[in-house]
Amino acid sequence: MEAAIKRDNTAPARRRENAPIRRPRRPATIVPDVLLATAAAALAMAAIFLAETFVSNGHVEGDASETLARVFAATLAMTGVMMFFMALVLLRDERRQGDHYRGPLAIGAVVGVIEAILFLRQGDQLLVVPPVFLLLAARPLRRFVGRLLPTRDGGE
Repeated sequence: MEAAIKRDNTAPARRRENAPIRRPRRPATIVPDVLLATAAAALAMAAIFLAETFVSNGHVEGDASETLARVFAATLAMTGVMMFFMALVLLRDERRQGDHYRGPLAIGAVVGVIEAILFLRQGDQLLVVPPVFLLLAARPLRRFVGRLLPTRDGGE
């Protein structure tokens, strides 16, 4: 009976052909680009608000106001850093592509500076305009605008 149960261990192992097939990852969406632009805007605003507390010319008065302005700048900076890290996580395999950083960070910094200046100069009616330009950080819109602008060699 033991002879019938005994298996032949010298036979070559059969190879199984049912391993999972990994599909290539999809490219990153527009979300990381918009997050990077928003992070740059938050960091630019934080820097301007922090500098304003030290060289204040009437915008921030009193110890409590200076402290609150610095706390606000610190929270903006932390928010910007967290958004930057979220964008890095969402970029996945495309982290080393520079076009994900150059355009959104530049657009975000410009928007942040304009927003901070409007905020400090009490431009209440115009505060909603600069954040709309953060949408230009989306890659499809950047490509569209790039096609509309003439190239360096003079061609369209």
